[in-house]
Amino acid sequence: MHEVYFPGHAGQPCIGHYAIVIDRSGTFARADIVLVRRHGHEASFLNGNIGRDKVLNRILINDLNGVRLDWIRLFVLHEKTPAGAAGRPDFYAIEIKDIVLDIDDYVAKGNPCTVRRRNLIWRLFTGVSQDVSYWSGHIVGGCARFSTSLENARQLDNAEIESLSLRIGLFQAEPKPAPSNASTRPEPRNTWSSSSYH
Repeated sequence: MHEVYFPGHAGQPCIGHYAIVIDRSGTFARADIVLVRRHGHEASFLNGNIGRDKVLNRILINDLNGVRLDWIRLFVLHEKTPAGAAGRPDFYAIEIKDIVLDIDDYVAKGNPCTVRRRNLIWRLFTGVSQDVSYWSGHIVGGCARFSTSLENARQLDNAEIESLSLRIGLFQAEPKPAPSNASTRPEPRNTWSSSSYH
């Protein structure tokens, strides 16, 4: 995992971690971004959008530049309690479904799109001055700014949290019990056999 710094409450400097893992379970490989807040960190990625959005955009520009947004997923792991003497920490986790493209920034940066200007009457009644259409394949990391929303976020269950934590190396899998040395086959017995012929 990588350390990352971002603005928290009132712009105070905060520290978090992130990891990127490739999921090849489907037809197309996906890049899963996991933002991690450990117990004792100043702020959470769930507290506000500004810090989370800054970290996401930094990752998209530096690590996933050119990767289609269609093949990127965003998760947040939030450590609720520290690990006990003989256990693991307790995590709350969500998948953020809404990663929103800043259309104005996309157009301003000269990305491929079709812009259709609306007439004056339409603008007065709707407040919309133009329609922008584009192919989803052109929406890639680094093409423009993105923002996030927790509105449609999906909460992960315990099995998903365990799997995600293992994939990013947050902790190791529980060791499997060693197989027993005792054989299940019956022990051979020394037997005497005799036969008589008449």
